[in-house]
Amino acid sequence: MSLSIDINDNDSNHKGSEENNHYDVIIVGAGICGCVLAYLLGRQGRSVLLVERDLSEPDRIVGELMQPAGVDKMCEIGLGDCFQDIDAAIAYGMGVYRQGGAVRLPYPTKKIGYSFHHGRFVMKLRGSAERTQGVKLIQGTVSSLIENGTSVSGVVYKKSGEDSLTEVFAPLTVICDGCSSNFRRGMITEAPSATSHFVGLIIKDCEVPFPNHGHVFLIDPSPMLLYQIGTNEHRVLVDVPNPLPSASNGDLSR
Repeated sequence: MSLSIDINDNDSNHKGSEENNHYDVIIVGAGICGCVLAYLLGRQGRSVLLVERDLSEPDRIVGELMQPAGVDKMCEIGLGDCFQDIDAAIAYGMGVYRQGGAVRLPYPTKKIGYSFHHGRFVMKLRGSAERTQGVKLIQGTVSSLIENGTSVSGVVYKKSGEDSLTEVFAPLTVICDGCSSNFRRGMITEAPSATSHFVGLIIKDCEVPFPNHGHVFLIDPSPMLLYQIGTNEHRVLVDVPNPLPSASNGDLSR
């Protein structure tokens, strides 16, 4: 994977610093996308400010099985070690179940995937990004964009534990703060609609038909996914149609 962004040096104080609050790139959100982008830009010699609302380990169920193409790219750009020391499981393919039958779909020869706890993987990516020269990772909440007509020249954020607001500037601002982003909602005219929700749970010490494989169950009333995320843990994802039963009164667990 190669990434090259042409930034005019005259648009900012190049090689930004904490003193002048100017950077080459500001990235909002230190998830998978934000961390990888910060890492790549830092290795280009760019000054990058990476702002994340909460730097504690995320507890989410997204992006937990990376297919071989993704694994290959992570290794190619130097982030292959992020799969290590997080109890990740190797995946050799997928198993699909439908109408009482099953078929195993192996990955191509010498290709593997990895499945893992999402939060552990993100924490490894954050560490790699923060160790990259030119990248500054901070915990803070971005409250607004600094806009000049049709362009964005920076952001306003409040650092965790502080009351004052800080303005920072860059010729490029990238918003990577997830599907619940307030900034994303400001860029669309129609509210997104959801027809169903994934409900996740972890089962321990279970035997599966195809070890070290992802599993897809095309069954009624809802499809299910199952994959290993640790030495003795498997994630189960159940597709629950709208409206989602309430978790507070126990309807969801029932």
